Amino acid sequence: MGLDVYVGSLARYYAEGPADVVERIARQQGVPVADGQAAEDVIRSAVLAWRDGLGRWLGERLAAPLDWDESGQAPCFTDKPGWDGYGGTLLLAAHDEHPGLAVPATVSADWPDDPAYQAASARGAGSRYQQLLTPELWLPCRFGFVVRTQDVTGEEVEVGSSVALLDQFRLLRARRGLDGAPDRAGGDHRLAATAAAGLAVLVRLAERSVRHRLPMKLDF
Repeated sequence: MGLDVYVGSLARYYAEGPADVVERIARQQGVPVADGQAAEDVIRSAVLAWRDGLGRWLGERLAAPLDWDESGQAPCFTDKPGWDGYGGTLLLAAHDEHPGLAVPATVSADWPDDPAYQAASARGAGSRYQQLLTPELWLPCRFGFVVRTQDVTGEEVEVGSSVALLDQFRLLRARRGLDGAPDRAGGDHRLAATAAAGLAVLVRLAERSVRHRLPMKLDF
């Protein structure tokens, strides 16, 4: 299964999912469903209820209330860094923090077992790249932490800030000399080339998340 990244309203994302998702989300968030009500409208109400609940739970950890565009007119964007590009980017960040560990020459399927990645992503590690290393969903709101919670469907998810994520992408790119890196690495699976290609895609999507005030989500 490939890896895409989606930037857009959560209502639109879930409305385009499996047919049973409306009932499941409405039940999870306690939202009533009226006869003939459009699926996206039901899910939008559920997403807004979830956002309010998340904001109350986070409380004083937030400098400002959670807010983003969940309107029917919100744009959406998708792109495909692929598992190699995404994994290569995470390995690049992990080895930037742990330069004493051996750097793999390629991005293999078992990249999550890499010792540098394991060390950088461990709970309490305090990584400068924490917004990149573990979240699956980023909200376009400024906060400097990641949190494990339930998403709108009730599934466990690690949530971060796409605003802080973009800052960390730019830091990684500057530290590794990747400003202006090409968007594609062709068939080259060397770590540096694969990571540069994946990072270019991820930065572009994070910029759109921040600019358009839209959540950003791994889709696989």
